[in-house]
Amino acid sequence: MATAPQRLSPVFLLAAPRSGAQLLRNMLVQHPDIIIAPECYFLVDAISADGRFMKREAFLRSIQFDNGFNRLGLLIPQGLPFVGIAQNLLDQVAAAKPGASIVGVTVQRYFDRLLWLWPDARFIHLVRDGRDVAFAQVQAGKAGNMWHGIADWVDAEILWDRMSHKLPLDRQFTLKYESLVGEPNYELHRICQFLGIAYDPAMLERTSPPPREDIGRWRKTAITELQAAEHRAARWLLQNSYFLSGTVRPPSILRRAALNLQNKIAISNRTRVLLGTGPWLSAGYTTRFGSKKAKARLKRHLSEVLAKFED
Repeated sequence: MATAPQRLSPVFLLAAPRSGAQLLRNMLVQHPDIIIAPECYFLVDAISADGRFMKREAFLRSIQFDNGFNRLGLLIPQGLPFVGIAQNLLDQVAAAKPGASIVGVTVQRYFDRLLWLWPDARFIHLVRDGRDVAFAQVQAGKAGNMWHGIADWVDAEILWDRMSHKLPLDRQFTLKYESLVGEPNYELHRICQFLGIAYDPAMLERTSPPPREDIGRWRKTAITELQAAEHRAARWLLQNSYFLSGTVRPPSILRRAALNLQNKIAISNRTRVLLGTGPWLSAGYTTRFGSKKAKARLKRHLSEVLAKFED
């Protein structure tokens, strides 16, 4: 009878939203030894910054309308507290590919909290030019301008910088999205070496070619908007070897107020388009004046609608 592969310490794929995590994950999971689940916000959202875990019942309520959890089709084991649930969920991910020795999930925020559950975990950090991330956020309606579009990227890079200084070098690996697109074969060989497994050509043969045209799209941005975004992210752009386009200038107080208003309007318009004007107006009324049951129904409906348009 064949023996099960020895499971190594979990490996987590870390990246800010719209940094190419889905592309890299699709490549990695073509390897017979690797299974990486899609984004699992619900794991880190249940852990406080100081390492306190959510109670079982509170966690169950938190995932009731969680699209990421529902898409994975995972089951919550009976009777276990959150720590046991989290480990069991990782076991369920592993069970989807019995031959895999490398098991993990994708995480795009609060990823330092994973160490409270898996102190020996390893991490693959994917970084993309924050200006292209911001441009993608604006194009998707997730932000109204580059100033707000780059904020999540900055937060992710600040968090990774703080976290990486505490990790041994053999438990962290950073690669750039642009290098993955330009030299995917070379970068995938490097990742396999980090993971301690042999490279498998299927990682490229079974995936679509990386989209080179997505690199440098930020250059289409108006100079004043680009300057604001680069000012917000200058340190982290330079730290990751992304050169600035020119002199960066902070937006004035009035300009920041305008950027904030523009952002709110863009996000509101996106929600209105997804829901339809009538349901959008009704949702606004329910949010303010509806009963608990009505708000629960609204939350369920919003979850179902928005799930169709998520990455």
